[in-house]
Amino acid sequence: MLHKPVLAIALAAVGTSPTAAADPHFSHQEWTTVLQRFVDDRGFVDYDALAKNRKTFDSYIERLVRTSPENERALFSTRDDRLAYYINAYNAQVFAGVLDRGPEKVSVWKGGLISGYRFFVKRKIEFGGRTMSLKHLEDKVIRAQFQDPRIHAALNCASISCPRLPREAFLADRLDQQLDAAMREFVADEQNVEVDTNRKTVRLSKIFDWFKGDFLDYELSQGNDRPALLDYINRYRGHGAQLPHDYGVEFLPYDKAINQQ
Repeated sequence: MLHKPVLAIALAAVGTSPTAAADPHFSHQEWTTVLQRFVDDRGFVDYDALAKNRKTFDSYIERLVRTSPENERALFSTRDDRLAYYINAYNAQVFAGVLDRGPEKVSVWKGGLISGYRFFVKRKIEFGGRTMSLKHLEDKVIRAQFQDPRIHAALNCASISCPRLPREAFLADRLDQQLDAAMREFVADEQNVEVDTNRKTVRLSKIFDWFKGDFLDYELSQGNDRPALLDYINRYRGHGAQLPHDYGVEFLPYDKAINQQ
């Protein structure tokens, strides 16, 4: 058996520290590096600069392709390990799709539904040896397996009306706090929740329309036998910003322009 000093020297020789070698988690540090370098405080992305400096990004994508919760279960021992991986993987693969298109400068929906279909359904991505589309990843993996509506404030589809892209990766040991913060920010933004007191109406992000069932199912799971979208939203708004239950609900237009700097 190697003594600790000898082991440390051996590991150093191959560029690995004892701590890194013993780390049981999949690292998202490369993704955080990309986000901090190419995403601003508004969540807008400098795709042109990223296209010219892809080394760290491509390394992260390559690791996503090689490793996932399905083929390396030991690295993803908890629910939060797996969910953090899939959220980060989705957002990173959206970046890859934008770069593959040039990078795209107008919208991943440029040309209408056909363009969106090609981007989210037709284009295939790989995780740990399994091939799927972005839509399959969102609907059949993230939504179906985890049933946590907060993910709708974390997944970014490269459009201006998407939730703001954070400048750090989602991490298992802080995931609950990060998702809470993302949803609180999302429902506090007038771009997503616009209150018209004169008309007694709340205009909501189209995300609340598209995924209404996710939010209502969560309310039902919490014992609310007459759930409404405003019930869920009020969970994440401050006491002084609660939405009246007698207000009507409408949905805002969704700006699909690219979220570029």
